[in-house]
Amino acid sequence: MSKKSQPIFDRPPIYESIVFILYLCIGFIPNFEAIDKIAPQWLFMSILNIIVGVFILKNQNVYGSRISIHFKSVLTLFYSFFIFWGGVSFFYAINSTEVLVNVSRQFNVFFMYTNMAILLISINNKEKFFSWILTLILTIEVYSIFFQAIEMINTQGGIISGNLKGVTANRNIAAFSIAMKIPFVLYLITKRSLDKIKVLGLVIITLATTAILIIQSRASYLAIGLIVLAICFIPFLFFSQKNGHYKLRIILSVIIPLILSVFINQLFFASKGADAISRASTISFSTNDGSVNQRLRYYGHVLSHLKSNPIFGVGLGNWKFKSIEYDKNTMQGYIVPYHAHSDFLQLGAELGIIGFLFYSGIFILAIIFCLRILIEPSLKQEQKLFIYLTLLSLSVYLIDANLNFPIARPQVIVIWTLILSLISYYYHHNMNNDDFVKVKFQNNIKLYIMLILSLPTFFISYKVYGSLINQTLLLRDYNTNKYFTKLSQIDNMELNIPNVSVTTIPLQSIKAR
Repeated sequence: MSKKSQPIFDRPPIYESIVFILYLCIGFIPNFEAIDKIAPQWLFMSILNIIVGVFILKNQNVYGSRISIHFKSVLTLFYSFFIFWGGVSFFYAINSTEVLVNVSRQFNVFFMYTNMAILLISINNKEKFFSWILTLILTIEVYSIFFQAIEMINTQGGIISGNLKGVTANRNIAAFSIAMKIPFVLYLITKRSLDKIKVLGLVIITLATTAILIIQSRASYLAIGLIVLAICFIPFLFFSQKNGHYKLRIILSVIIPLILSVFINQLFFASKGADAISRASTISFSTNDGSVNQRLRYYGHVLSHLKSNPIFGVGLGNWKFKSIEYDKNTMQGYIVPYHAHSDFLQLGAELGIIGFLFYSGIFILAIIFCLRILIEPSLKQEQKLFIYLTLLSLSVYLIDANLNFPIARPQVIVIWTLILSLISYYYHHNMNNDDFVKVKFQNNIKLYIMLILSLPTFFISYKVYGSLINQTLLLRDYNTNKYFTKLSQIDNMELNIPNVSVTTIPLQSIKAR
């Protein structure tokens, strides 16, 4: 196997490390007066993308070959086609403004993926660097969950699990954000003997699992089960030459934290309204379960629409309008099913079979890349183990993407983006892919196009942020049927991007009212 020669840096990768930390901390950005914290998070992502894009352009002598490899990658091409097809839906969408809002977000994620994939070449010992960074972020998220839970017990006498969201917007996001990071903690402790770092890692995994149990997001319980199952294969896949005691120790590194987590939950939190065993016992595919029945109903609506509209959907971000037609007999108040609780099915309804295949193709290619890396005989075992655990984290995301809507949440999507960039990097720089030619002119054109396109996406992100600040006031008055907001404030509100609330009420109508 041929290896890519690594560039010789005349400085430590301080700037690149800071960039990755800033990206991975996007989920900590608060509301800043917006009705939903995703608005300032998307805006921050847009600003950071532009800054990093300019940085890469100014340092082409370092990143030139990596830029060429990235833009010729079939994974990047599939991702580009998905963004393009989403943009095309502007011309047939129910609400074209919603397409602009959503395609700008998807472009920002693609730009973030591009920046990460390029900057990875400058990060030394990637396995430990990202495992440590994600472990530290995980620790903060877990602390936030426990802090909220204890505060609920002290003030209310019990835990309302539905309100346990930590630094995120809701409990599903919090649970999966935690679950996706656990495999990276496992990387730090898998190859270590019983030292301080391993003990610390086991404590963090125990607390992280306990946090997931008390959040009581049932979909995340499935993710924990997948993690436990996948870890049990590690001794036989990567340490087959080791003795049985060593293999058992690896398996126990995830079994013991799980047992301890259940014990802690039952001892301290079950009687306070967060009984994980009782909650887990309700997991079923029965339509008698309200949540399951709702999801199955949503899936049925999407499939019915997709069957009658296989090529063109309703437009990116427009399912919430079409869903009203299907779900009008079961809707309560003005709350519409604005997400189908499956990113794949929803994108099929919004972009047709073509959009569905492009988006699914991103995941299929990532999995194929991982499998090819894992069977490559000349790659180091620790790198294979890291990719295996990265693939496990991607699998956790797949559970989330099939039961919830992580594509709309920067908190989780940023981890997914890092996973894609890592898989792409390891594949192209460790397999036989030396035939890429560094062409500075072509690289400049591609980067300039990215930067030019990022300007309108920044403008849209800024407008959405302003709109969600205004919606905080408008929806408060609308829901209470009282008028606290000054008329002069309302007169100055710009409500064109987006032009509807998250529940599809036209904002100009609320303003007029």
